[in-house]
Amino acid sequence: MITLRIYLRANRKNAAGQSVIYFIVGEEWISSTIKVSADFWDAATSSITKKHPKYYTVNPTLQLFKSRAEQCISNLQTAGKPFNRSYFEAHVFEGADTADNPCFLNLIDEYANMMNVGWGRCKQFKGLKKDIQQILPNARIHDINFDFSLKLQKYLRTKKDNPNNENTISHKLRAIKAVVHFAQKKGILDKDPLAMIKVRDIKGDKNHLKPGELENLENLFKEETLTTVHQQILKYFLFSCYTGLRYSDVVALKYYEIQNNCVVTTQEKTDKPVVVPLISKAKALLTQSSTGSCFKTHSNQVTNRYLKTIVKKAGIEKKITYHCSRHTFGTLSIFWGIPLEVVAELMGIDFKTVKIYAKIVDEVKQREMLKWETKVG
Repeated sequence: MITLRIYLRANRKNAAGQSVIYFIVGEEWISSTIKVSADFWDAATSSITKKHPKYYTVNPTLQLFKSRAEQCISNLQTAGKPFNRSYFEAHVFEGADTADNPCFLNLIDEYANMMNVGWGRCKQFKGLKKDIQQILPNARIHDINFDFSLKLQKYLRTKKDNPNNENTISHKLRAIKAVVHFAQKKGILDKDPLAMIKVRDIKGDKNHLKPGELENLENLFKEETLTTVHQQILKYFLFSCYTGLRYSDVVALKYYEIQNNCVVTTQEKTDKPVVVPLISKAKALLTQSSTGSCFKTHSNQVTNRYLKTIVKKAGIEKKITYHCSRHTFGTLSIFWGIPLEVVAELMGIDFKTVKIYAKIVDEVKQREMLKWETKVG
């Protein structure tokens, strides 16, 4: 049973003494953006009193929202579907979806469900929806066009709390284009409104740890002089250095996926199965005969923030993020002579991608050229 209440949050006022009217659906508080003074609010009828100077324009809008909300909840309950905040907001405040111009956020959810994306992708789509709402709060599919993409890119580059780099922006644009193509297949769009937007990844340095730097972190972990949180983070960071698993894969890793001294799992990002034999150092980081999650993990943001402190304590002067562990695995695997084809299989990537790691290992080139010394002279 989905409950609905309309409530004036009178304890929070703006400079003009006005408060926001909220729709409370179950435990969700959803702002209607309508603001009134408590002097003009009738809590018994959830309506604005006739004393309000703009009663005949403001109250009808509120009652329209109320009617739509009741209809929306009725539709969800009849269909046996759980409450969906994005659908509710689009249905109530922008009007019900139409077949030829549905809510774009709902299309994202539909696409994600159809593709049965993993935890990592779901989290990415959730973040993308928040970004879109900053540009266009109730975007419909026909609002997604060339101008919208330019505004979104500008917003992502200049976000005050966490500006996105060019590769992250490319990934988000690629996700939007995938949903647009999904709308085309559904017959909602005749042509791709983002056809002029070319998405390209920027090839940058894949920062990695050298053998000596990895050893410094190993020694720091053995000393057990770090705080509990730092020790936890270093523990699963080292595990990724030994296995090449992404952050999302380590967060989701369960003990039942440790089989015959191997990690046997499906990558959250790509849905590709991988089997990675565990070296003794990796096995030492796992608790024997345990169930549930393999590691006590923290959010990606917290992990990356604390890693800065950890690497400094290890005497490493590099800008390190968690993904550096995966680059370290790929780079050192090649450096120590594991064939590219095998590294590609271990990391769940194609041969073209793994060759990027080979290009950045200058030490490998120098080592291989030394073979000429044994052949020549």
